[in-house]
Amino acid sequence: MVGRTVAALFYSGVLQNAHLYLLEAIMQGRKQFVWIGLSIGLRLAWLLALPFWVGCSAMLSSPPVEYRSLLRSVETAPDSVTLEIFQVRVPANEPELTKAIWQAVDEQRLDIEVRRELVSNEFRVGILGGAVPDELARQMNLQSEMPETTPERVITGATADPRVTRRVLQLNRHEAAIIQTSEVRDEVVVMVNSEGGVQGKRYKEVEATYSMRAERAPGQRVLLRLTPELRHGELRNRYSGSVDQGIFLATPSRERETYDRLKLSTELAAGEILVIGCQPEASGSLGHTFHGVGHGGPAEHKLVLIRLLQVPGSEILADAGDR
Repeated sequence: MVGRTVAALFYSGVLQNAHLYLLEAIMQGRKQFVWIGLSIGLRLAWLLALPFWVGCSAMLSSPPVEYRSLLRSVETAPDSVTLEIFQVRVPANEPELTKAIWQAVDEQRLDIEVRRELVSNEFRVGILGGAVPDELARQMNLQSEMPETTPERVITGATADPRVTRRVLQLNRHEAAIIQTSEVRDEVVVMVNSEGGVQGKRYKEVEATYSMRAERAPGQRVLLRLTPELRHGELRNRYSGSVDQGIFLATPSRERETYDRLKLSTELAAGEILVIGCQPEASGSLGHTFHGVGHGGPAEHKLVLIRLLQVPGSEILADAGDR
Protein backbone atom coordinates (compact mmCIF):
# COMPACT_ATOMS: atom_id res chain seq x y z
CA MET A 1 0.00 0.00 0.00
CA VAL A 2 2.88 2.42 0.73
CA GLY A 3 4.27 1.76 -2.75
CA ARG A 4 0.96 2.59 -4.38
CA THR A 5 0.63 5.86 -2.43
CA VAL A 6 4.13 7.00 -3.39
CA ALA A 7 3.46 6.11 -7.01
CA ALA A 8 0.21 8.11 -7.02
CA LEU A 9 1.87 11.19 -5.54
CA PHE A 10 4.77 10.98 -7.97
CA TYR A 11 2.37 10.47 -10.90
CA SER A 12 0.31 13.53 -9.95
CA GLY A 13 3.51 15.62 -9.62
CA VAL A 14 4.70 14.65 -13.08
CA LEU A 15 1.32 15.44 -14.60
CA GLN A 16 1.33 18.83 -12.93
CA ASN A 17 4.77 19.61 -14.36
CA ALA A 18 3.63 18.45 -17.83
CA HIS A 19 0.59 20.72 -17.54
CA LEU A 20 2.74 23.73 -16.69
CA TYR A 21 5.03 22.92 -19.62
CA LEU A 22 1.96 22.80 -21.92
CA LEU A 23 0.70 26.19 -20.78
CA GLU A 24 4.15 27.70 -21.17
CA ALA A 25 4.45 26.25 -24.67
CA ILE A 26 1.05 27.62 -25.70
CA MET A 27 1.88 31.05 -24.33
CA GLN A 28 5.18 31.08 -26.23
CA GLY A 29 3.58 29.74 -29.36
CA ARG A 30 5.61 26.59 -29.44
CA LYS A 31 2.76 24.25 -30.27
CA GLN A 32 5.04 21.78 -32.03
CA PHE A 33 6.54 20.77 -28.71
CA VAL A 34 3.28 20.48 -26.74
CA TRP A 35 2.39 16.89 -27.54
CA ILE A 36 6.02 15.79 -27.34
CA GLY A 37 6.35 17.15 -23.79
CA LEU A 38 3.08 15.62 -22.67
CA SER A 39 3.99 12.20 -24.11
CA ILE A 40 7.41 12.22 -22.44
CA GLY A 41 5.89 13.16 -19.07
CA LEU A 42 3.32 10.35 -19.13
CA ARG A 43 5.88 7.72 -20.09
CA LEU A 44 8.30 8.89 -17.42
CA ALA A 45 5.58 8.76 -14.78
CA TRP A 46 4.67 5.20 -15.76
CA LEU A 47 8.27 3.95 -15.71
CA LEU A 48 9.03 5.49 -12.31
CA ALA A 49 5.80 4.28 -10.70
CA LEU A 50 6.21 0.67 -11.91
CA PRO A 51 8.88 -0.41 -9.31
CA PHE A 52 6.74 0.87 -6.42
CA TRP A 53 3.69 -0.98 -7.74
CA VAL A 54 5.56 -4.27 -8.18
CA GLY A 55 7.29 -4.01 -4.79
CA CYS A 56 4.02 -3.50 -2.95
CA SER A 57 2.44 -6.48 -4.73
CA ALA A 58 5.44 -8.69 -3.89
CA MET A 59 5.20 -7.83 -0.20
CA LEU A 60 1.50 -8.61 -0.06
CA SER A 61 1.62 -11.87 -2.03
CA SER A 62 2.25 -15.30 -0.44
CA PRO A 63 5.69 -16.95 -0.79
CA PRO A 64 6.01 -19.93 -3.15
CA VAL A 65 5.18 -23.37 -1.80
CA GLU A 66 8.82 -24.51 -1.82
CA TYR A 67 9.78 -21.58 0.42
CA ARG A 68 6.82 -21.96 2.76
CA SER A 69 7.92 -25.53 3.53
CA LEU A 70 11.24 -24.22 4.88
CA LEU A 71 9.49 -21.94 7.38
CA ARG A 72 7.55 -24.63 9.20
CA SER A 73 8.34 -25.18 12.88
CA VAL A 74 10.26 -28.32 13.86
CA GLU A 75 7.87 -31.05 14.99
CA THR A 76 8.69 -34.01 17.22
CA ALA A 77 8.21 -37.50 15.87
CA PRO A 78 4.74 -38.88 16.69
CA ASP A 79 6.21 -42.01 18.34
CA SER A 80 8.83 -40.20 20.46
CA VAL A 81 8.72 -39.47 24.18
CA THR A 82 10.62 -36.89 26.22
CA LEU A 83 12.15 -37.96 29.53
CA GLU A 84 13.92 -36.15 32.36
CA ILE A 85 16.67 -38.05 34.19
CA PHE A 86 18.09 -37.04 37.57
CA GLN A 87 21.03 -38.63 39.35
CA VAL A 88 21.14 -37.68 43.03
CA ARG A 89 23.87 -38.52 45.54
CA VAL A 90 22.48 -39.37 48.98
CA PRO A 91 24.58 -39.87 52.16
CA ALA A 92 24.72 -43.53 53.10
CA ASN A 93 25.21 -42.83 56.80
CA GLU A 94 21.77 -41.22 57.21
CA PRO A 95 19.34 -44.16 57.40
CA GLU A 96 16.42 -41.93 58.42
CA LEU A 97 16.81 -39.93 55.22
CA THR A 98 16.88 -43.07 53.09
CA LYS A 99 13.86 -44.45 54.93
CA ALA A 100 11.86 -41.26 54.44
CA ILE A 101 12.56 -41.25 50.70
CA TRP A 102 11.64 -44.89 50.09
CA GLN A 103 8.49 -44.68 52.22
CA ALA A 104 6.97 -42.51 49.49
CA VAL A 105 7.95 -44.96 46.72
CA ASP A 106 5.70 -47.82 45.60
CA GLU A 107 7.97 -50.85 45.18
CA GLN A 108 5.11 -53.23 44.31
CA ARG A 109 4.50 -52.03 40.74
CA LEU A 110 7.13 -54.26 39.15
CA ASP A 111 6.74 -57.87 38.14
CA ILE A 112 7.19 -60.06 41.21
CA GLU A 113 9.85 -62.28 39.63
CA VAL A 114 11.94 -59.35 38.47
CA ARG A 115 11.53 -57.66 41.82
CA ARG A 116 12.79 -60.78 43.59
CA GLU A 117 15.89 -60.86 41.40
CA LEU A 118 16.54 -57.16 41.99
CA VAL A 119 16.14 -57.44 45.76
CA SER A 120 18.45 -60.46 45.94
CA ASN A 121 21.15 -58.34 44.28
CA GLU A 122 20.55 -55.36 46.60
CA PHE A 123 18.69 -53.13 44.12
CA ARG A 124 15.69 -51.03 45.12
CA VAL A 125 13.21 -49.95 42.44
CA GLY A 126 9.79 -48.34 42.64
CA ILE A 127 7.42 -45.67 41.35
CA LEU A 128 7.03 -42.27 42.98
CA GLY A 129 3.68 -40.64 42.28
CA GLY A 130 2.47 -37.22 43.27
CA ALA A 131 4.61 -34.68 45.08
CA VAL A 132 8.32 -35.29 45.65
CA PRO A 133 9.05 -35.89 49.37
CA ASP A 134 10.66 -32.95 51.14
CA GLU A 135 13.72 -35.03 52.02
CA LEU A 136 14.30 -35.91 48.36
CA ALA A 137 13.52 -32.37 47.19
CA ARG A 138 16.26 -31.02 49.43
CA GLN A 139 18.74 -33.52 48.03
CA MET A 140 17.71 -32.51 44.49
CA ASN A 141 18.17 -28.80 45.37
CA LEU A 142 14.53 -28.09 44.53
CA GLN A 143 14.49 -24.94 46.66
CA SER A 144 12.41 -21.82 46.31
CA GLU A 145 15.17 -19.64 47.76
CA MET A 146 18.75 -19.23 46.64
CA PRO A 147 21.19 -21.20 48.82
CA GLU A 148 23.73 -19.37 50.89
CA THR A 149 27.13 -18.86 49.27
CA THR A 150 30.57 -18.49 50.77
CA PRO A 151 33.53 -16.61 49.28
CA GLU A 152 35.77 -19.66 49.63
CA ARG A 153 35.22 -23.21 48.49
CA VAL A 154 37.49 -26.17 49.08
CA ILE A 155 37.27 -28.69 46.25
CA THR A 156 37.58 -32.30 47.39
CA GLY A 157 36.75 -35.64 45.84
CA ALA A 158 33.22 -35.33 47.22
CA THR A 159 32.55 -31.79 45.96
CA ALA A 160 34.20 -32.10 42.53
CA ASP A 161 31.41 -34.45 41.40
CA PRO A 162 28.05 -32.57 41.43
CA ARG A 163 25.51 -33.92 43.88
CA VAL A 164 22.72 -33.61 41.34
CA THR A 165 22.81 -33.98 37.56
CA ARG A 166 19.89 -33.49 35.19
CA ARG A 167 19.48 -34.69 31.62
CA VAL A 168 16.62 -34.32 29.16
CA LEU A 169 16.39 -36.64 26.17
CA GLN A 170 13.94 -37.61 23.48
CA LEU A 171 13.59 -41.22 22.41
CA ASN A 172 11.58 -43.15 19.90
CA ARG A 173 10.92 -46.85 20.05
CA HIS A 174 13.83 -47.66 17.72
CA GLU A 175 16.49 -45.97 19.87
CA ALA A 176 18.27 -46.93 23.08
CA ALA A 177 19.76 -44.47 25.57
CA ILE A 178 22.65 -45.21 27.93
CA ILE A 179 22.50 -44.03 31.53
CA GLN A 180 25.94 -44.19 33.12
CA THR A 181 25.69 -44.43 36.90
CA SER A 182 29.35 -44.83 37.88
CA GLU A 183 32.72 -43.54 36.82
CA VAL A 184 35.24 -45.89 35.23
CA ARG A 185 36.95 -47.91 37.98
CA ASP A 186 40.29 -49.63 37.63
CA GLU A 187 39.10 -52.91 39.17
CA VAL A 188 35.91 -54.18 40.78
CA VAL A 189 34.90 -57.50 42.31
CA VAL A 190 31.16 -58.02 41.88
CA MET A 191 29.07 -60.53 43.80
CA VAL A 192 26.05 -61.68 41.77
CA ASN A 193 23.21 -63.67 43.31
CA SER A 194 21.65 -66.07 40.80
CA GLU A 195 19.90 -69.44 40.77
CA GLY A 196 23.23 -71.18 41.26
CA GLY A 197 24.01 -69.12 44.36
CA VAL A 198 26.31 -66.18 44.94
CA GLN A 199 29.19 -65.91 42.49
CA GLY A 200 31.99 -63.39 42.38
CA LYS A 201 33.67 -62.04 39.29
CA ARG A 202 36.51 -59.55 38.83
CA TYR A 203 36.37 -56.82 36.19
CA LYS A 204 38.93 -54.24 35.09
CA GLU A 205 38.26 -50.81 33.66
CA VAL A 206 34.58 -51.17 34.47
CA GLU A 207 31.64 -48.76 34.42
CA ALA A 208 27.99 -49.41 35.31
CA THR A 209 25.26 -48.41 32.86
CA TYR A 210 21.59 -48.94 32.12
CA SER A 211 20.42 -49.48 28.56
CA MET A 212 17.01 -47.81 28.36
CA ARG A 213 14.28 -48.00 25.76
CA ALA A 214 11.00 -46.10 25.80
CA GLU A 215 7.85 -46.22 23.74
CA ARG A 216 4.32 -44.95 23.88
CA ALA A 217 1.70 -47.00 25.70
CA PRO A 218 -2.11 -46.75 25.64
CA GLY A 219 -3.67 -44.10 27.84
CA GLN A 220 -0.97 -41.44 27.22
CA ARG A 221 1.57 -43.46 29.16
CA VAL A 222 5.16 -44.52 28.46
CA LEU A 223 6.60 -48.02 28.66
CA LEU A 224 10.17 -48.03 29.99
CA ARG A 225 12.59 -50.96 29.73
CA LEU A 226 15.93 -50.80 31.52
CA THR A 227 18.64 -53.47 31.39
CA PRO A 228 21.67 -53.31 33.75
CA GLU A 229 25.02 -53.65 31.96
CA LEU A 230 28.63 -53.63 33.10
CA ARG A 231 31.00 -52.31 30.45
CA HIS A 232 34.57 -53.40 31.08
CA GLY A 233 37.98 -53.80 29.48
CA GLU A 234 39.91 -51.55 27.17
CA LEU A 235 38.22 -49.34 24.62
CA ARG A 236 38.40 -50.98 21.21
CA ASN A 237 36.90 -50.19 17.85
CA ARG A 238 33.93 -52.43 17.26
CA TYR A 239 32.28 -52.56 13.85
CA SER A 240 28.59 -52.59 13.13
CA GLY A 241 26.66 -52.31 9.91
CA SER A 242 25.19 -54.28 7.03
CA VAL A 243 27.05 -56.65 4.73
CA ASP A 244 24.38 -56.24 2.05
CA GLN A 245 24.71 -52.47 1.97
CA GLY A 246 28.47 -52.52 2.47
CA ILE A 247 28.34 -49.92 5.25
CA PHE A 248 30.28 -50.43 8.49
CA LEU A 249 30.65 -48.07 11.43
CA ALA A 250 33.61 -48.24 13.82
CA THR A 251 32.67 -47.27 17.38
CA PRO A 252 35.06 -47.35 20.37
CA SER A 253 33.43 -49.37 23.15
CA ARG A 254 34.09 -51.89 25.91
CA GLU A 255 32.93 -55.44 26.36
CA ARG A 256 29.52 -55.79 27.97
CA GLU A 257 28.13 -58.00 30.71
CA THR A 258 24.35 -57.84 30.38
CA TYR A 259 22.00 -58.93 33.18
CA ASP A 260 18.82 -59.86 31.35
CA ARG A 261 17.31 -61.47 34.46
CA LEU A 262 17.30 -58.03 36.10
CA LYS A 263 15.69 -56.29 33.16
CA LEU A 264 12.85 -54.16 34.53
CA SER A 265 9.80 -53.01 32.62
CA THR A 266 7.20 -50.56 33.85
CA GLU A 267 4.77 -47.93 32.63
CA LEU A 268 4.83 -44.28 33.66
CA ALA A 269 2.04 -41.75 33.55
CA ALA A 270 2.32 -37.98 33.76
CA GLY A 271 3.74 -36.92 37.14
CA GLU A 272 5.20 -40.35 37.99
CA ILE A 273 8.91 -40.97 38.59
CA LEU A 274 10.81 -44.25 38.32
CA VAL A 275 13.29 -44.46 41.22
CA ILE A 276 16.28 -46.84 41.12
CA GLY A 277 18.77 -47.25 43.96
CA CYS A 278 20.46 -49.81 46.17
CA GLN A 279 20.80 -50.91 49.76
CA PRO A 280 23.45 -48.51 51.12
CA GLU A 281 25.17 -51.07 53.34
CA ALA A 282 25.43 -53.82 50.68
CA SER A 283 29.06 -53.24 49.68
CA GLY A 284 30.35 -55.55 46.93
CA SER A 285 26.88 -56.42 45.63
CA LEU A 286 25.74 -55.80 42.08
CA GLY A 287 23.38 -53.06 43.25
CA HIS A 288 26.17 -51.29 45.10
CA THR A 289 28.40 -51.53 42.02
CA PHE A 290 25.76 -49.62 40.06
CA HIS A 291 24.75 -47.09 42.70
CA GLY A 292 27.61 -46.85 45.19
CA VAL A 293 29.68 -43.68 44.92
CA GLY A 294 33.41 -44.21 45.39
CA HIS A 295 35.21 -40.88 45.55
CA GLY A 296 37.29 -41.39 48.70
CA GLY A 297 34.99 -39.25 50.85
CA PRO A 298 32.00 -40.12 53.05
CA ALA A 299 29.99 -43.13 51.89
CA GLU A 300 27.20 -42.21 49.49
CA HIS A 301 24.86 -43.93 47.11
CA LYS A 302 23.23 -42.64 43.95
CA LEU A 303 19.54 -42.52 43.08
CA VAL A 304 18.44 -42.53 39.45
CA LEU A 305 15.09 -40.82 38.85
CA ILE A 306 13.34 -40.95 35.47
CA ARG A 307 10.30 -38.75 34.91
CA LEU A 308 7.96 -38.43 31.96
CA LEU A 309 8.51 -34.84 30.84
CA GLN A 310 6.20 -34.71 27.81
CA VAL A 311 2.96 -36.65 27.71
CA PRO A 312 2.50 -38.51 24.39
CA GLY A 313 -0.44 -37.45 22.25
CA SER A 314 -3.73 -39.26 22.45
CA GLU A 315 -4.10 -42.14 20.02
CA ILE A 316 -7.74 -41.15 19.34
CA LEU A 317 -6.78 -37.57 18.46
CA ALA A 318 -3.87 -38.82 16.35
CA ASP A 319 -6.18 -41.10 14.35
CA ALA A 320 -8.67 -38.27 13.87
CA GLY A 321 -5.90 -35.98 12.61
CA ASP A 322 -4.74 -38.55 10.08
CA ARG A 323 -8.21 -38.75 8.62
